[in-house]
Amino acid sequence: MPTRRATLAGLLSGAALGAPLAASFASRADAQEAVVPRRIPGELAEQARTRPALVPVGDVSGDVIFVEFFDYNCPWCRASAGHLDALAAMPGVGVFLANYPILSDASQEAAAIALGVLAHAGPDAYRGFHTALFAARGLVDGARALAVAEERGLDVDAVGRAAALPGIAPALEDIVVTGRLIGFDATPSTLVGPWAWEGYVDLPEKSRIVADLRA
Repeated sequence: MPTRRATLAGLLSGAALGAPLAASFASRADAQEAVVPRRIPGELAEQARTRPALVPVGDVSGDVIFVEFFDYNCPWCRASAGHLDALAAMPGVGVFLANYPILSDASQEAAAIALGVLAHAGPDAYRGFHTALFAARGLVDGARALAVAEERGLDVDAVGRAAALPGIAPALEDIVVTGRLIGFDATPSTLVGPWAWEGYVDLPEKSRIVADLRA
């Protein structure tokens, strides 16, 4: 295991640091009536950070990595997606986007097209598509996702073919299984190190999380 990863794992899972961090997170959540994080096993956190269908944003080799579980039909996920630019601009902070289509069949269709965009055009094109799809109003399904891909100048036939590849459905299922193992029953949900937040976390709180993990 790389030295950087081992060092970070020790920082995030060490018993001496865990209690103060938990107290800090919980006290802020109590004051704000916000989401209270819970700690999950380090092995499960590592599993979540290494799923093959995650989409990297920012410095994903940095010392603080968010994993954002989202559904394209979730309004609070739309709000959370608006944080990406700010998080990506923070030195040493990265985000992995995890398509977690648990709300409807339409969400599953949209997520498959999204992974088709990733497979066909790569993470940079995906990021623009991701932002544009969250800007769409109404039900987001496969047809809406393809329309947004076309608006972004992507080859929709190629995207459709990529979305139908044999590995796409298992890749989505892999993320869903991982999220269920963590206990995420709602979107958005966020993982940072061994800390799991189920529900919306605003940008100021995410900034404080970064500061706490580096304190």
